[in-house]
Amino acid sequence: MTRRGFLERSRRNRRKQAESGRSFDPAAMIRLAFFGVAILVAGAVYVGFWRQGDTIYNGPWGLMQRLITPVFLGANALEIFVLVVVGLVAWRIWRRL
Repeated sequence: MTRRGFLERSRRNRRKQAESGRSFDPAAMIRLAFFGVAILVAGAVYVGFWRQGDTIYNGPWGLMQRLITPVFLGANALEIFVLVVVGLVAWRIWRRL
């Protein structure tokens, strides 16, 4: 096979893969994870500085107590929610591979 034929075939395959939209991009996943962590940290810092003297159970954040009380086998609702979200992300990544 000539070099020209090889290059044409590889370009055609790349174009077909890009059009299908099913290419796995780990860099995009890392950026998305970093963005999510940045939002969580910013929220935690904001809450920490906004209500310095109070505990999380006082005021508008009292709702959070329901999320951290044990629900099922000692696990709280927040942990169960995180496990479900991580499971969905892992399932989606596994499906794309």
